[in-house]
Amino acid sequence: VAELGNLLRKRAVGATLVELARASCLVAAFRSALKIVHPSSSTRKSDKELLAMDVDIIMTGLKVAQEEQLNATAKYIREGKKEPMQVGRGQMNNLRFNKSFRGGGTLSEDGEEKSSSSKVPQEEVIDFPFGLSEMKQKHISNALDSMDPSLRTQRGTMNQIMAGNELYTFSQTVPQIIRSIHARVIVFVAFALSQEELGQVFASKQGGGIAGYILDCVEECVAVAAVGMKDGYAHFDELSVEQAVQITADIAALESALPRLFGTIMRGLCHIGLVKADQVEETFDYADSVLKGACKSCDSQVANMYSVVYEICRNKLDMLIDFSLENFSWVCKTVRDTPNAYAESLVEYMRATFQCLGPMDDGSRAGLHFSCCGHVAERLVKLLTDPVEDSEGKGKNASKGGLSPVARIDPFGLKNLATDIQHFEAFADGTGVGQLRECFVEVKCLATALLDKDLPALLLPENSNIRRKRYPFLSLDKVHSVLEKYAGTGLGEKLMARGSGIIKNDFLMLEKKEVIQLTKIVRMQL
Repeated sequence: VAELGNLLRKRAVGATLVELARASCLVAAFRSALKIVHPSSSTRKSDKELLAMDVDIIMTGLKVAQEEQLNATAKYIREGKKEPMQVGRGQMNNLRFNKSFRGGGTLSEDGEEKSSSSKVPQEEVIDFPFGLSEMKQKHISNALDSMDPSLRTQRGTMNQIMAGNELYTFSQTVPQIIRSIHARVIVFVAFALSQEELGQVFASKQGGGIAGYILDCVEECVAVAAVGMKDGYAHFDELSVEQAVQITADIAALESALPRLFGTIMRGLCHIGLVKADQVEETFDYADSVLKGACKSCDSQVANMYSVVYEICRNKLDMLIDFSLENFSWVCKTVRDTPNAYAESLVEYMRATFQCLGPMDDGSRAGLHFSCCGHVAERLVKLLTDPVEDSEGKGKNASKGGLSPVARIDPFGLKNLATDIQHFEAFADGTGVGQLRECFVEVKCLATALLDKDLPALLLPENSNIRRKRYPFLSLDKVHSVLEKYAGTGLGEKLMARGSGIIKNDFLMLEKKEVIQLTKIVRMQL
């Protein structure tokens, strides 16, 4: 018996969780047989101590479970498809296993939902356990839908879009990861239970002794799985928006499945007697706290991935703005009827990007809409108002991305900018996200005010209240910055513009001397 105990301790180093559990179960069976064969043996007095692997074996098993879960998650991520799963047509006809809290399990072949009391857990769908079957993508509303159903925005590959299949929010790796966590926890339970049968006395712990360690195993496996789902991609720095969104949705799906996973595990612990009668309340309270900790771990990774998604979008928007406006002249001399090319390219990119957000929840999706549109508006404001300095000065970098601020702009450039802003607002209205057009309110207010023929009067100190009512978001600092760049027109240019029919709806065109005068008036009020 002593030799067997020494052998177990040596082989426990570097063993897998399954090997630890198998060895514990075999030794527990050996000890039971020893009771029968040699009931009066002197060895019987110390066989518990001889056969017990280690006083810290439960913590060793917990560490092994974490490492195995992280490796398994990385493997699933590498081998899985980076796209949402399709909802199968025959899914409603699949067998479902209903785990009743009080009765035995029953198989149901019909697809009808059965009424159940609050104490009876919801039935599980085969291959999509713990509520995954309910996590389907919602249709992203778009103004194009009402005009042409063939342009309906969906998430997924082109084949999925053409087929019109309904999609889940998660990829195929999520069910695999959740099942692996469940299976690993079951093995850990068998291991801990056999160690307890061998006479291992575990340190007193909040949550009802050994049940507390099992719940810790669940929490740690979920935490490392969330980290593995985020870091499992080989080239994380080269992620596309679509891939980053899918990672975010996968971690969110894992978090959504946790309450039912914990419920299933707690029912199992009760059935096998690991929840002591005098510690029921304490154990369930501890389970609630552990569940909150696991959800917090997932929330942290979701927040990190949301930042990654936004960073990818922001970098692409900055690249488009820098490329489109690098040699762009805002002294236009003419008025355009259509938006500038840079505005159209930004709208097309945001439209394509927002169509990839189907797996995300409504709040995250709307937040990304506001973040991207807000970033575009902020860049435009900075380009207009940041000071122009030499190429090595800080002004070049003030507008982010290295693009120099606008050096000169004339009334026609401001008018064309107003047309671009209308294009952005029309796109924002078409996304279906409420109040998204408000992202452009500051740059719109600035451009509209500088085109208002009443601006010279509104800038007078005595008319400050009237100005604030008409343009509540107008900043005199920014007006002053634009006026310093304003390319005033001569009287001849005005007459030529009107005579050629360019100006159909007249707007403010300041002469050079008027620009100097207004600049002085604004400067006195700063």
